[in-house]
Amino acid sequence: MQRRRDFRSLWFGESVSLLGDQVSTLALPTAAVLVLGASATQVGALNAAGSITYPVLGLVAGAVLDRVRRRPVLLAANAIRIACFGVLTLCAALGWLSMPLLYALAALVGVATLFFDLAYQTYLPSLLTGSELARGNVRLELSNSLARLGGPAVGGLLLQFGGVAVGFGVNALSFVASLAGITAIRTPEPLPVSVAREPLGREIVAGLGLVWRHPVLRPLTVSAALRNLGMNANRTVLIVFLYRGLDLSAGSVGLLFTVGAVGALLGVAATGWLLRRLGVGRTLLLTGLEGAVWLLVPLSLLGGAVVWVVGLMFVSSLWLPVWNATVITLRQHLTPSAYLGRVQATARTINLSTIPVGAFLGGLIADAFSEPVIALALCSAVAALSLTQLCRQPLRGMRELPVRVE
Repeated sequence: MQRRRDFRSLWFGESVSLLGDQVSTLALPTAAVLVLGASATQVGALNAAGSITYPVLGLVAGAVLDRVRRRPVLLAANAIRIACFGVLTLCAALGWLSMPLLYALAALVGVATLFFDLAYQTYLPSLLTGSELARGNVRLELSNSLARLGGPAVGGLLLQFGGVAVGFGVNALSFVASLAGITAIRTPEPLPVSVAREPLGREIVAGLGLVWRHPVLRPLTVSAALRNLGMNANRTVLIVFLYRGLDLSAGSVGLLFTVGAVGALLGVAATGWLLRRLGVGRTLLLTGLEGAVWLLVPLSLLGGAVVWVVGLMFVSSLWLPVWNATVITLRQHLTPSAYLGRVQATARTINLSTIPVGAFLGGLIADAFSEPVIALALCSAVAALSLTQLCRQPLRGMRELPVRVE
């Protein structure tokens, strides 16, 4: 019973953390575009600054997390993010914002978010086991979708009517709430699995080798890398297109992203049904539609661009939560406990390392093409390449989740 209550505390802490992440995802580029007049390339560089931490620190973070308790890491990560957005709130209120400041604090927030994300994913199996673990991941993905539903709308309205200082202030408060949720957990966290410790570099190599040799973990990781490369290039182009191509306000952009979040919420609700009806492999194949549907965006040149963007965002957003809930559970089931931090970090480092590349590439493409919908289609074609990895066996033929490895 206590573990279930603690899972609810972790769920709350992770949910409000995700809400803060969603608000900051809109607040930082909005401040850059509307307050500082940043170019598309600068917006891409800002998005890249927040995600560059995975290629730089991801593997090290995973090895460290296999050696320490995860709850203190969650608390420290929230404290750092509170401090960063507190500084941004003060600077925005006093008119001291600058692009170097945004770059620096976006990178620091990215480091804290890296450790938070890896820590909660490796912490969860110490609270839930068996079928409860899969259901727990679905519930966490539900909170992710709810954050996407409320975050952009709340963030957009706050930015439009309160300004960037208010938006950054709400960011800080969201991480205060997350800190309170993690603090409420009472179940004693076990010590890390006792294994013969080797130098950190060897442990990192062991985690890389386990992922790369595994017939399921490797295609999942490569597929996610291609998806993130294309979809983050897409997102950079889309932000600039909405503000400058369609001349939308911050509030309108926030509401538009909320439409996509409604699709994500429906995707979460359908995850269990899809896994039961289609099996793991076929369900993952369907998630490739996240990027593939954006290949239709040039049709918006015929008229009704806003309607087309809303429709494509809705359909595309259905599939990310299905992917996340299924893949995270697969990793947790297929990975021995002593390697869980390193495997999660290795997979996420490889697939998230393409996020800053995609974000920066999207800015370059947006500046290079006079017609942004063509740039959107090019970015999405890269994301659609993720399907080539999902067609591999034994993943394609997998029906049930495997028995968890201890």
